[in-house]
Amino acid sequence: MAGYNLTRSVDELLETNRTAPPSFTVHLYPEHWTLNSGLKFLYNNQVASLLDDIRAQRIPNDFLELFDSARVPFYDGHMIVELLDYRPPKGKDPILENPEKRRVVLSPNAETMWTDLCLLNQKAGNVWTDQDALEVEAQILMSTAPPLCLDPDPHLTRMVNGVLRVTVPPAPPALKRKAAAMEMEEDEMDRARRAKIMQYMNPKPHRSSAPRYALLEALTNPI
Repeated sequence: MAGYNLTRSVDELLETNRTAPPSFTVHLYPEHWTLNSGLKFLYNNQVASLLDDIRAQRIPNDFLELFDSARVPFYDGHMIVELLDYRPPKGKDPILENPEKRRVVLSPNAETMWTDLCLLNQKAGNVWTDQDALEVEAQILMSTAPPLCLDPDPHLTRMVNGVLRVTVPPAPPALKRKAAAMEMEEDEMDRARRAKIMQYMNPKPHRSSAPRYALLEALTNPI
């Protein structure tokens, strides 16, 4: 049952790697934000979808290829992001000299698993068959998934689901704006994310290169 306690797992990961460098650092200012010590980005910039993924505590699937190119560190398949918030509690006050600091763990999901498999296939020369991909996926799941319980007892299932619900780590405060995003905006972001995932299997994906170079430069700058 301990393997299903998400908060405990996150706390143990942070404690084990408390002296390790974060995967990357985000600096939050009233009018802009920066990645590591790189370029400034506006909160309404397309790249700011990264902040939504951080708040959702999921590995940003759209940027996995960049993370791989920049060789950002992963910890047991997770990313540790350090947030430095310089924004004052009241908008008219000056920015904070000593920012609020916290670390957030970003976890993989089915989307990142699919993207990882596609990237590994690309490195192998795009020669994998479906069976090859399934075997690699099985090895990854065996190494990262919590222990599998084959007991068909419905009471145990309810207990596990209850533990999962109550141990989800709290989301960090709003990174892009104080109010929650509109449902329409979230739906558009979900559709865009799904479209990008489908492009990974396209032999000629039409991807915009401009923000990618900026992000890669930011990721490779010292934290």
